[in-house]
Amino acid sequence: MRLYLIGFLIDCIALLAVCGYYLYYIIRKKEPEEPRHYFWIVILSIGAAVAGSLYFLLNDNLDTASILVWVMAVPVLITTLFILLIIIFRPNWN
Repeated sequence: MRLYLIGFLIDCIALLAVCGYYLYYIIRKKEPEEPRHYFWIVILSIGAAVAGSLYFLLNDNLDTASILVWVMAVPVLITTLFILLIIIFRPNWN
């Protein structure tokens, strides 16, 4: 259960970060650099994984729920690590 909750927390934080980034552009009435459908693809895919894992968790299938959560959490962790390495080793890189 601990492994599931860690993956679930990572997915929820990523979902909040992407939604917050998108809301920032909506509130500021700025046009984002990326097309808007990219935000929705990420939001819907992570949201679907979280919703599916909750479905399997409620049906007492913890293994499938954990796998489904970690399928989305692993790319988030790898991307976060990559961004942190860029910040550490190339701080003046724009």
